[in-house]
Amino acid sequence: MAKINVGVIGVGSIGNAHLQGFEMVSDKVNIQALCDVNPVRLKEMGKAWNVAPEHLYTDRAEMLKNEKLDAVTIGTPNLYHAEVALDTIKQGIATMIEKPMVVDMKQAAAVKRAQEKSQAKVMVAFSHRFNPLNIAAKKLLKKGVIGKPYMIRVRFAHGGPYPGWAQSDWFYKKDIAIGGASLDMGIHAIDICQYHIGPIKSVAAEVRTLLGYIEVGWTSCAGFSGTEIMGDKGCMLIDMENGLSVTTGTTTPDGTRKLKTEKVDVDMSASHWAHQIREFVNFAMGKKTGTGIPGIEEGISSLKVGLGAMESSKTGKRVVIK
Repeated sequence: MAKINVGVIGVGSIGNAHLQGFEMVSDKVNIQALCDVNPVRLKEMGKAWNVAPEHLYTDRAEMLKNEKLDAVTIGTPNLYHAEVALDTIKQGIATMIEKPMVVDMKQAAAVKRAQEKSQAKVMVAFSHRFNPLNIAAKKLLKKGVIGKPYMIRVRFAHGGPYPGWAQSDWFYKKDIAIGGASLDMGIHAIDICQYHIGPIKSVAAEVRTLLGYIEVGWTSCAGFSGTEIMGDKGCMLIDMENGLSVTTGTTTPDGTRKLKTEKVDVDMSASHWAHQIREFVNFAMGKKTGTGIPGIEEGISSLKVGLGAMESSKTGKRVVIK
């Protein structure tokens, strides 16, 4: 089968992650064109990924006019996701949009209308779904190894976008990033909750810049980066540092504990970004994918919760997710 021609719009660190994923499926794709507003970075990335100068663009309209592309990934700052996606989707190009899909519901509706009209394949880059740990956990949940889930806790936290990750300090500019950590790591956490245990129906949140915080509860373990899922027959720990483990059994009111914890063997030889791109390529080519593809509906669903959390924080009231 002939290779498909792919392009990347926005070749900062996340765009580079997309390109690394395309390299993993080089038997299926040809990296045809790159686009970025930073000509220096663009030239560097063209050289790094063997893209000829005539296929490097600082103007996406020019790239989309000149190049015959089958698929495109979008790795621009959040504010520009919608306008770029509308350009590619209207042309019927298979498109993967970095999260958050867009930054408000008006934009979300416009992207959805464009996709329905063109029937372009659209995927939202919820890369944590493609982490092998989460894929393995999802299979175990479907098998009922911890019974019916009743509680989930997600913690995705780090020291913030470090120097060199982004091409500028746009992550810290509200008018461009829009949601700060809430629509960056937070949108991943929201999606993982919905991926593992179903849709969120309401949200109450306090969004602040804090110098410290305390988390307490009788259904949680100590802090870590990852996801805990509690079921009526056990619990699952998706620890990004230490892997996946499942605990089953019972603790009775008299203190008797009959618990068994097992480590699940998961192949972590490739990053979730690479797995994500592999699945996007299969999706774009109309092939069967091994993991469910998060599309526009999933992008809208998580955006509603993220924006709802910000609204709840502002008003002090619970927001119902319609």
